Amino acid sequence: MALAAMLGGSLGVVGGIAAGARLFGTTKATETFKELDISADHDDSIEIPDMEGRPVPASAADVLPWTPEWTKWPDYERTMWLNRAIKTLWPVYNEAIAKMAIEQAKPQIDAALKGVPVVQAVNIELIDLGTHPIAIGGVKAYETADEESMLEVPVQWGSNARVCVSVRVGFGGMYMNIPIEVKDVQLKARARVTLKPLVETIPCLGAVTISLLEVPTVDLALMLINKMDIMAFPGLNLAVNLGLKMALGSMLIYPNSMSFDIMEGGGVPPPPQGMLLVKVLRGTGLKGTELTSKIDPFVEMTVRDGRVKRTETVSNSTHPEWNEELQFIVDDPDAQSVSVIIKDDDAFNDTIVGVGAVQLSQAMFILNPGTVVPVTVDLYRPEKAGMAKFVGGGVAGSAKGIGKAGLSGGQKVAKVATFGMVGGQNKKNDGNGGKQSSKAPTPDRGTIFMEMLYTPFRAAGKAAAGNTPGAQKSNMTLGMSKKQLSSDHKGLLTVTLIRCIDLEDGGEGEVDPFVELEIDDPAGSKHEVHTSPIIMNEPSPRWNVKYDYIMVSATSTFTATVWDKQGLFNSLLSLKTLLGKKPEGRKRLGFIKIDVADVVENRRITDTWALMDSQQGEIQLKLEWMPLQLADV
Repeated sequence: MALAAMLGGSLGVVGGIAAGARLFGTTKATETFKELDISADHDDSIEIPDMEGRPVPASAADVLPWTPEWTKWPDYERTMWLNRAIKTLWPVYNEAIAKMAIEQAKPQIDAALKGVPVVQAVNIELIDLGTHPIAIGGVKAYETADEESMLEVPVQWGSNARVCVSVRVGFGGMYMNIPIEVKDVQLKARARVTLKPLVETIPCLGAVTISLLEVPTVDLALMLINKMDIMAFPGLNLAVNLGLKMALGSMLIYPNSMSFDIMEGGGVPPPPQGMLLVKVLRGTGLKGTELTSKIDPFVEMTVRDGRVKRTETVSNSTHPEWNEELQFIVDDPDAQSVSVIIKDDDAFNDTIVGVGAVQLSQAMFILNPGTVVPVTVDLYRPEKAGMAKFVGGGVAGSAKGIGKAGLSGGQKVAKVATFGMVGGQNKKNDGNGGKQSSKAPTPDRGTIFMEMLYTPFRAAGKAAAGNTPGAQKSNMTLGMSKKQLSSDHKGLLTVTLIRCIDLEDGGEGEVDPFVELEIDDPAGSKHEVHTSPIIMNEPSPRWNVKYDYIMVSATSTFTATVWDKQGLFNSLLSLKTLLGKKPEGRKRLGFIKIDVADVVENRRITDTWALMDSQQGEIQLKLEWMPLQLADV
């Protein structure tokens, strides 16, 4: 009795599935696709219903979810050119994708079958993507405050694709091949594609991130023995879509996403490795230009590309004393160097009078972190800058009184050991009996004396912001609100001066703007100012320059002040000159103040601010915060 019930039930299930396949599986995907294809516009056999002035019937409204987004929403751009390109390339992609899919799927299938003894083998016999290519239903672009390009891309595929698989099963010494065919895949998905970050190196796209904004709609025909479509069984199609939601929900459906790197590391630079503190002591034997021997020297130094820091100007001196400290971020000691440029401060145009370089690789202050090392840099003519790469590496302790406590505070260095690489050869042993090669440039523009102290970071970026083992609890800023921050939270503030907009010209029609970027850190009495280049006669100037403020506290205040460089004639006619006072040579056009705590809380702020104390004008900046922790050395 039980056996008869089991046999009858089995026959009933098989018969029900077969009947369901006949009753519910009569719709042909190719015909449905034709009604929605753009080629229908040129097919006279397809009638266009006259719906003007009448309500749209339910039969026509039901088609709308399957129409391209640009037919319903005006903010989607049509992508006919892209679809035509995909259609042209589709036959080539058909063969290439099929070959790649078979090669990559075979090892994974074999590995999965090792734990399933009933299934002996799975052979992929055919993968054919069909003649109907994937169609892009439009593109919608979003404008965001971050450096990214965000696109919303609906994808539709009414295919006549076929995938044929043979499954060999065995039980009790008996084997059977079950043919399985998947065809007529109908797919509708809405994807968000984010190209981020945008970087200043070709190809300029760091990575692409893809997420699905909703569970994709999928319908297909799954044929088993005797061409029986089991997807026609009531409820099975719903189960498949529910399975897709469960499978993709934690992996690809927004806010989850998948990222693919275009550039190494996704275009995101690795966290910095340390901080270099340079004390520019003095210069000797500096030479002026060919026109005059007088010079008003100042020093410009760079470690990170484009992040220039400079000393004050010493008037009319070929043996200037500076005794100024400059801080730099070191990203990669093996690849970076300290660029040293001496300029003559001129009223109209600063002139380069000497250049030099300090290679960080194998430098004594890098090999001995936490130790102050005296360094001398010989200067070369500017036209020979490409030939001169100098490694300054004083011997630690060669200057009396210099140690781990800090820089010498202006103390003269009695002995400085120098060695260098000129034209790729060591000066002390150049393979020419100790004599300098005749092709090597001659350092004839003077010498700069410095002291350098390198301190590596214990952690930077996310590692310094999160709860990492050994991290200083006082420096954790991840997830902290503005009220929770204190002066103990320190890090790197990078400011990008992008542009100013519609600056006030005072009715004269001309403005020569520049910007002073200032950080005021009350916790460490840190007051650092950077000055942008002057752009002549431009009320809406654009700079795109970056400045680093290192180890500033989260309670600091950032100020950006926009100035107009006054000409000689305007300075003489200014009110201060008429009152008998010395003219400043500049006029303030406005300023803004930003609490660094706001940047710490948001990690990154890109915005345009209206200038205070001004009737018009705006300034656009990007401010970024990276928590830092110095190592104990």
